[in-house]
Amino acid sequence: MDVTLAAEHQELRRHVTETLGDEIAPLIRRMADRPRHGAGPDDSEIRALVWQALLGTGALSLNQSPVPGDRRGLRALAVLAERLGEVLYQGPLLDTVLTSEALLRCAPGPGRDRFLKEIAGGASVAAAVRDGGVRPYDAPLTAGAAGDTVSAERRFVGFAAEADWLLIPGLTADGVHRTALVRRDRPGVHLRRHEELGRGELYAVRLTDAPVALWLTPEEDTEGARHELIASARTLQAAYLVGLGRGALRLGTDRLKERRQFGGALARQQAPAFQLARLATRVDAAHLLTQQAAWEGDTGRDHRLTAGQALAMAAELARDTGRDVLHLHGAHGMLDAGDAQLFYRRATVESRVLGSPAQVRADVLPLLLARRPAD
Repeated sequence: MDVTLAAEHQELRRHVTETLGDEIAPLIRRMADRPRHGAGPDDSEIRALVWQALLGTGALSLNQSPVPGDRRGLRALAVLAERLGEVLYQGPLLDTVLTSEALLRCAPGPGRDRFLKEIAGGASVAAAVRDGGVRPYDAPLTAGAAGDTVSAERRFVGFAAEADWLLIPGLTADGVHRTALVRRDRPGVHLRRHEELGRGELYAVRLTDAPVALWLTPEEDTEGARHELIASARTLQAAYLVGLGRGALRLGTDRLKERRQFGGALARQQAPAFQLARLATRVDAAHLLTQQAAWEGDTGRDHRLTAGQALAMAAELARDTGRDVLHLHGAHGMLDAGDAQLFYRRATVESRVLGSPAQVRADVLPLLLARRPAD
């Protein structure tokens, strides 16, 4: 196993870090922050600027080529996702690249190729897979008699009001797994924003005989393709949470250097310094495990187990780092004007969108047991 970043990945990380630099990071962190009641500030201009900046990094075409040697793959996307987590980016980018991955697993055709071209050109997709369960493809879905409409209800769909398309996987009454691409502004599509702790943009989506633009049908091994896509989603979510933990840790470190007690900076006190050191070690460990999962996916290995383990570890890390950094900030960290409470809120929500750590570990436990040598 080699988790050392290749030169092109290092260049991508440098480019993304410069694009989403410290100057714009405070704006990105507040981009999707919404009060629990009433409308938030109009940040459409900032959203558009950030989306165009991400397009400039080539993010939406990282996994576009169907030729394995021509794309930077899951490791590149993990590098991108980690930086997005560090600045608390909230938007449909990761859902969009996962949709692109799903499309590449479908048989070539005019419909598939048109959507891949639209995504590479900047079209965004919100995927209904972050409902807190470990198997979103088993949620109920009803296809119309003619096969051109779909009815379903999904919750906790991120940034559905911002996306151009909705990706709706599910299980029909006759036991068939199907995945639909639906235009967000078509008749029969109804959205309602959730009021949740993260104060982000999670929506309840109800489809009532909504017209389907494309049914995604994997070219081969339908069940295997579903499992691989979920593993890829877990890998990218783990990378995002590692970045979130790293961003919170940096915030906490800066705060301890500024906060003074007993005649000196708190950073010189052993107890808080050791606390941050433990968190830093855990951040590095979760980063390496996530990179291993991405490496396994890029080299054609079965990365389901490693992806599940990485997600569970990163989810616990993000929650613990958000909580500890908030504590180290004191009362200042709980103010809306501070960023510590943002990291805590987002960690609480983002750590569970693909299932709790316990649920994820239980889901991959059979894979772990299958690898144990027989007694």
